[in-house]
Amino acid sequence: MVVTRAADSAAQTLFNTISHKVANNVKNFPRYTCVQTIVRSQFQLPPVGSSCASAIANNDRNAKSALLRWHDRLRLDVAVGERSEMYSWAGASQFEEGEISELIGKGTSGSGEFGSFLVSVFGGDAQDFRYESEKETPDGKLALFSFVVPIAKSHYQYSTSTNRRTTVGYKGSFLADPETADLRELDVQTEEFPPSDGVCRVEDKIQYGQMKIGENTFMLPKSASMDVVYRNATESLNETTFSGCREYGAESTISFDVDENGNPRSAAQKAELKPVPPKTHLHVRISPEINSDKAAAGDPIVGVITAPVKVKGETIVRAGDKLHGRIVRLEQTMGASPRWTVAILFQTLERNGTEEKISLKPVDDGDRSGSGTMGRGGGRRELEISPVNNAPSITSERPAGGGIFSFAEPANLILGSHFESEWETR
Repeated sequence: MVVTRAADSAAQTLFNTISHKVANNVKNFPRYTCVQTIVRSQFQLPPVGSSCASAIANNDRNAKSALLRWHDRLRLDVAVGERSEMYSWAGASQFEEGEISELIGKGTSGSGEFGSFLVSVFGGDAQDFRYESEKETPDGKLALFSFVVPIAKSHYQYSTSTNRRTTVGYKGSFLADPETADLRELDVQTEEFPPSDGVCRVEDKIQYGQMKIGENTFMLPKSASMDVVYRNATESLNETTFSGCREYGAESTISFDVDENGNPRSAAQKAELKPVPPKTHLHVRISPEINSDKAAAGDPIVGVITAPVKVKGETIVRAGDKLHGRIVRLEQTMGASPRWTVAILFQTLERNGTEEKISLKPVDDGDRSGSGTMGRGGGRRELEISPVNNAPSITSERPAGGGIFSFAEPANLILGSHFESEWETR
């Protein structure tokens, strides 16, 4: 790769060193995984015209006065696979090969921040590299380089609600420490969208830092943002932080036929576990509580059984036994009638010191307003065009095997001992 202003030999030497260091880091990416926390927000401005030029100018000029219409929080594990980035809910036993949108469902989503953009830009897709200047930043003076990725070489794809996937070209820049040649930031921007799609501009910003994992120090992303401006004066902002980065090896699995120490269950223990018949009702409270100020979709959740279950006079589930699962949706719709939506999925039942798979369906989910709440005041893009203004359709958006609860609550939502739900075994 050659910098356009090649007459500046120092700039070319710095660029070569940056590229070499990035390439070495990229080779090690598949060895690492991080926890990715994403806060997604959707804003609305008064429309000022029908063109993308007017929508972008309106957003750049008035973004601070935009109204927040919807937000949620997600917690995922992310790693680099053979073909693309892989995702799972945080702490899940294995990664999924599908798109991130298949895991998290509705809303604007994107991939590429963890490693794919680096592979694309420094792996041969980008061209017309140019040393621009030395830029003063909060981290001191950094070297600024720009680049272009034409559509013919681009692997940047997006889709809208039509599910039609389109490849677009993009341009960008990166900042690096001129003394150490460490990459500090990568910025990507594209405006090459068909007018009929309603998307005007997507900007990605990824910041990097040196992280110590085990005995090694490795460059990994620290934070990222994806800002999408739409023709209808809507803006979607995804803000991502990376934490808990670690090295991983073989795929982990979960066994439900061992005790808490990993030892096989004895025959006596197995015999004590009478099967829970289908259509058995379980009454559940949440402990520890869900606090929307900190919780995220992807977080584990524990449901405590509040009433014993008897079959033919014999107790098969005791009060205090536990259901284990995770939150799979936690979002708030703003406006005149703010509303929280929480989706819960329980997957295992813990009783008599053992844990077993269980399949449930909710009995009393739906609108729970006023009951049990305590308010305390080079990747791929899935682009949702319109802001979310209405309460969810419970039946159409209920996760398989899970329940979805809706609360009229303008402030923080806390679900704890006062929130109870009922579930039926399948």
